[in-house]
Amino acid sequence: MYWYRDKIFPMMMKKNIGKKSILELRKKILSDAKGEILEIGIGEGTNLTLYPEHVDQITAVDNYIRKLDSSNINVNLVFASADFLPFNDNSFDTVVSTFVLCSVENLNKVLAEIYRVLKPGGQFIFLEHGKAKGKLTSMIQNMFNPFYNIFAYGCNINRQYKYEIVQCGFKLLKFECEKADIYPRVLTGYVYTGNVNKPEKMEKFDG
Repeated sequence: MYWYRDKIFPMMMKKNIGKKSILELRKKILSDAKGEILEIGIGEGTNLTLYPEHVDQITAVDNYIRKLDSSNINVNLVFASADFLPFNDNSFDTVVSTFVLCSVENLNKVLAEIYRVLKPGGQFIFLEHGKAKGKLTSMIQNMFNPFYNIFAYGCNINRQYKYEIVQCGFKLLKFECEKADIYPRVLTGYVYTGNVNKPEKMEKFDG
């Protein structure tokens, strides 16, 4: 099965989430990137040519190092897992994630790490596929998720993200779900885009 894991599956995924419509969504969310930037799960560097012109360097982490696509961005590439980021608290102005949260084993832990390394007022911008809005489609996703999880090496097709993001302490600036041209559409053709931030100060509640 190594040939499937290392060759066939990555090729299928790159073709699927590298479609023009998906690249446009990537570019749209990346237009907000600024300051010290961390990209989680950079892969082969699909996003590197989509960052705004003012971005000339980023830090990136991945638990499987590959040769990055050519770009004008200087990348500080770090071998690390998303659930244990080797950076100090309050280190980055922007954290970027595209099609990564769907596959992490512990979503809450990864979100907590993202929150930790963001500076107060910093932003987390993301693009992920997830659960459909319609009841029938979401029911089909729930039914097929255990099998898809095995086929796609840990990828989940029925995550919604919003509750976990808010519970982690982020403030929602933008959070949208829409249909997308990802095959098979009934399972993975729904994407979430968002821009959330780490509040400047913790809100105080009267007890």
